Amino acid sequence: MTATQLLNARPIQLILGLLILFGAISCIFTPNYFFFKMGARFAGLLMLGYLALGLVFLLLRQPRLMFLSFGCCAGLCLFLKNSSNSLLKAPARNNQLSIRVAHFNVSASDGDFESTLKAIKQSKADLISIQEVTPDWEYILSESLGEKYPYSASMVRFDPYGLSIYSKHPIQALDTFYYEEIPNFSGVIKAKRARKSFKFICAHTTPPLYSQAYDAMRNHLRVVAAEARRDSLPVVMIANLNAPPWWAEVQELRSNAQLFDSRRSATYSLSEVLRSPGDYIFHSAEFNCLSFENIVSPQSSHLGIKGQYQFKANAEKTYR
Repeated sequence: MTATQLLNARPIQLILGLLILFGAISCIFTPNYFFFKMGARFAGLLMLGYLALGLVFLLLRQPRLMFLSFGCCAGLCLFLKNSSNSLLKAPARNNQLSIRVAHFNVSASDGDFESTLKAIKQSKADLISIQEVTPDWEYILSESLGEKYPYSASMVRFDPYGLSIYSKHPIQALDTFYYEEIPNFSGVIKAKRARKSFKFICAHTTPPLYSQAYDAMRNHLRVVAAEARRDSLPVVMIANLNAPPWWAEVQELRSNAQLFDSRRSATYSLSEVLRSPGDYIFHSAEFNCLSFENIVSPQSSHLGIKGQYQFKANAEKTYR
């Protein structure tokens, strides 16, 4: 029996059709169970799989399964598009002050201090967040960045939750708030040459590798969202959430904190779709995101991210 003859059987078509439909629906409307959450992490890969599967069914002359596969691919494509910032075009620049923000996770450097420091300096960021900072890294960073970044703070740890913040602008206030024993930074920066201040938040959640860790990550995001809402200043949130943008928990954080994702739909690369990005720079409605890009190094295909943000001339406190 050939593959075409096998697929022509109505029971086989029904079973395959239900499996194809179930895969797409479980990613878009993910049940609140750990197994389904982990499966939804690969929604981008599944979208490409449906595209390839539709082409296979086209060659095998199976129009029902072909249209179903292409339809699920299109549904996932729209779902992934709408999970990030819906603005496909970067906003126009104005005469307001702009700031550059960068985020690095030094554990991704595989101990390559030289290349990592070079990437940090080449980012030319005004505000730099660095995560997974150990005592060795803290010494190297302070020695290398102290001259250009006179304002800094560090929470050095031997576990993955060490944090450092480096700024070219004065840090007017700085607080460390915790979820359980995981530290997070919250501070206020006064931008030089402008009568503008903004709030920054740096957060790093537990990787949701099992059910209890997933619950901890979800509760941690709620604590971070509450901190972002605590006052009326413009907000830039730099975070490693260990969760893709299309997870409901990330969407809930953005909605509760009224923040935009810097990663616009049009900026998704193939590697991001396959890898499901987990690090973010969110910003409040008082900012326009002028640019956003990934940072790589010789030892890592993803060392960090950076973006440029400009104060709006007439900021509206709305969320889209």
